[in-house]
Amino acid sequence: MKNKKIIIITLVIIGIIAASTALGLFAFRFLARTAAEEQRKVVEEIQKENNLNKIQMEDIIEIGEPAPDFILEDLEGNKVSLKNYEGEKTVLLNFWASWCPPCREEMPDLNKLYEENKDDDFIVLAVNVGESESAVKNFIEENGYTFPVLLDETQEVGVTYNTFSIPTSVMIDKEGIIRAYRPGLMTYEHMIEMLDNVR
Repeated sequence: MKNKKIIIITLVIIGIIAASTALGLFAFRFLARTAAEEQRKVVEEIQKENNLNKIQMEDIIEIGEPAPDFILEDLEGNKVSLKNYEGEKTVLLNFWASWCPPCREEMPDLNKLYEENKDDDFIVLAVNVGESESAVKNFIEENGYTFPVLLDETQEVGVTYNTFSIPTSVMIDKEGIIRAYRPGLMTYEHMIEMLDNVR
């Protein structure tokens, strides 16, 4: 009788664990689908508003070409130009949004890279695509990220840099030349490799 109760309790525990795992997997897949759908809507809206066709957008930037300049505001309302860093720093542009699970996943590594290299000739510019200043500021403060954040509320800079999925990262050398373009989630090792190759 005692053994039967132990078996029943064990089966119940296993059932609870299995149900929790299945629920977690479902939630993750739901978030991934939601993010993909959100990205698709953003791309369609950008294409419509800017009247750009696919061929035009693919030809906007190329590795080895000068990085298109831009001016965006940071979270303190200061205007930041990419040209400000020319001749002084290697720049990693990281295009992201707070609703994007892969963006959120890579941000701790992005912050680590920034903190370890910010005193050298390197800077991260995290370009938020399409969200309000208050939403971005809350997200950054809640997570304690220290890298500079720029606001691309109209998404024009994102279009210029071919960010038709996020996250997308673009490495620009001190001469203002695009040296690497990487759509998708990056690990810390990917980031270090990209930076070392440019240096």
